[in-house]
Amino acid sequence: YILTLMIMKKVRDIFCVLLLLCTTMSCENWLDVDPKTEIKSELMFQSVSGFKDALMGVYLTLRDPELYGKEATWGFVDAIGQQTDIQDQAAAYYNASRYNYSQTSGVSDALWAKAFNAIVNLNNMLENLDEQQNLFTPATYGVLKGEALGLRAFLHFDLVRLFGWGNLAKKPENLEKLCMPYMTKYDKVLTKQLTVGEVLAHIEEDLLASIELLNNSDPYGLAPKSDDYDLPNEDKFFDNREKRFNYWAAVCTLTRVYMWMGRKGEALTLATSFIDKGGRTSWIDSYTIDAYYEKDRDLTFSREHVFALDIAELFESVKHYIDPNANKPNRNADLLYHSSERANKLFEAVNGVSTDYRYKRWYNKVNDYFDGWAFYKYWEVEEYSHGSVLPLIRKPEMYYMAAECLLETGNDADRIKAIEYLNTVRDNRGIAKLGNDMTAGTVQDEITKEYQREFIGEGQLFYYYKRLGFEKIPYSTKPGNDAVYVVPLPSGDVGLGGMEDYKKK
Repeated sequence: YILTLMIMKKVRDIFCVLLLLCTTMSCENWLDVDPKTEIKSELMFQSVSGFKDALMGVYLTLRDPELYGKEATWGFVDAIGQQTDIQDQAAAYYNASRYNYSQTSGVSDALWAKAFNAIVNLNNMLENLDEQQNLFTPATYGVLKGEALGLRAFLHFDLVRLFGWGNLAKKPENLEKLCMPYMTKYDKVLTKQLTVGEVLAHIEEDLLASIELLNNSDPYGLAPKSDDYDLPNEDKFFDNREKRFNYWAAVCTLTRVYMWMGRKGEALTLATSFIDKGGRTSWIDSYTIDAYYEKDRDLTFSREHVFALDIAELFESVKHYIDPNANKPNRNADLLYHSSERANKLFEAVNGVSTDYRYKRWYNKVNDYFDGWAFYKYWEVEEYSHGSVLPLIRKPEMYYMAAECLLETGNDADRIKAIEYLNTVRDNRGIAKLGNDMTAGTVQDEITKEYQREFIGEGQLFYYYKRLGFEKIPYSTKPGNDAVYVVPLPSGDVGLGGMEDYKKK
């Protein structure tokens, strides 16, 4: 972790010119390249360390508050998924929770721009990587290229999940709607806008290439390593692969993509591969959850992380939103919380008591201002042993997706297998197992409840509702139509590169 921070500090100055390419909202400005920037780029990509610095610069961008450090996880995306109870009109995420997108464009525009910031710099790295392939051992080249391709797909996919159309299994016509560009080149000219289907095809292509490269080169890959396998790691750059886009992160992301596309047979194959082979993860245990000292309790269940970000400023960023006393002596209108009624229903608590690890450790009781539970997943105490880590993919999601795919077959044995997958998660959350006599519809309801419980603060719940086309997002005030599910593109980008048709769709 310390080494990672040192590398990030070192690269911040080197990489700042590249990061400035995309600081404004307009696509025209993302791709502005002046001669000084091009010279800096050429110098950076003359050594292996330069490529490593460039990749770490992208991770710096990913952890920014405009992206996964806040808005793409526990902030804006959680708010539109109704993951938090927001009643006060003065609350920071009130307009987001009411889908008043005209009032939240600053947040969504910045998220869009920051994601393309990272994509542009990944493309710059990829183009130079192929030109300088002679600098690397085959394994080093494979990991760097596989990781960059995977990240490019991961970012595009989150953008299409947010700004594009979902419910594709039931509404395949949505595949033909114009959506967004898919940027594959480091170029001053904006790529023409593509349909949802075309963007997803590019995402699939990048992820398949990423999986092949990482399977052979990544230490997490399953392919046997040849006798001449060589991944030099004197600088420890390739340590802690769960904090980076590794082989299993690519597999899990492609599983998400196939689920989004309604290709559940292919999704099930990938999900069961992860489950059967462990995905280089293990389940959290009660000893860690209930450690005597609060500093030793692993609140994000880091053993289960498939892909996560180290964000040194995470607690400082989130503290105001999860501290009931942040605005004392006045009420903290921005507090992210569940009402006691909602929390007890969600976790099936009896008289305010539940054996679920998540209920016990992810909530902090609020008494002074209103009856409820503040979110505690990212809380840190002095000398905290497990911060500051924000998960982007975690182990249980693969069990949920596998269970959902099995229900699709209508086969009774598959229904029972789906319940078994859910019970695996429940057993590792300290709660009773489900019975095998449940109908497929009831099992799907249990999967929904698991998404609502498991992904507090991670930004995944909105995408679950959107993928399945919920007629109304639970706890929302509006029907689940395009006005809710499709976040408007940045206004400065509509009309560029063929995007003028976006509003017509």
